[in-house]
Amino acid sequence: MGTLSDLASSRKQFLGNRVFFPLLIRERQELVLPSSVISIVDDDVSMRASLVRLINSYDLSAEGFSSAEDFLRSGRSQDSGCLILDVHLPRMSGLELQSHLLVSNPRLPIIFVSAGSNEFARRKALRNGAIEFLQKPFSENAFLKALKSSVMIP
Repeated sequence: MGTLSDLASSRKQFLGNRVFFPLLIRERQELVLPSSVISIVDDDVSMRASLVRLINSYDLSAEGFSSAEDFLRSGRSQDSGCLILDVHLPRMSGLELQSHLLVSNPRLPIIFVSAGSNEFARRKALRNGAIEFLQKPFSENAFLKALKSSVMIP
């Protein structure tokens, strides 16, 4: 019979360096803002900061993440009121994160943003339940319209 370190070593050999995220599923309560956080996942620092400032200017709470993995590790996937999600991210793409969230939190409203014109990604995101798919640069009005359709702003 092996020791605890042997067991840990064999587990690491089997799993490698893959990162696993816990599958958290819970029933969401009625969304009431501004107590809920609007999460922004975008690897572009200036876009992320601009969206946080814009959302905060409407007395809403926002938190930015540079990657899908950071967002999942934060636990915000379960208590965000809305997710603003870039399509093109390092490692896990926005579409991959959406697929993960369809299982763990299917009621989370998602607004996609993309710098490129990718009709395949747009169709896939909307078919999988995204509220809106905005192409960068987008107007403040277009963004706020999408945000208002995804959350109940008092």
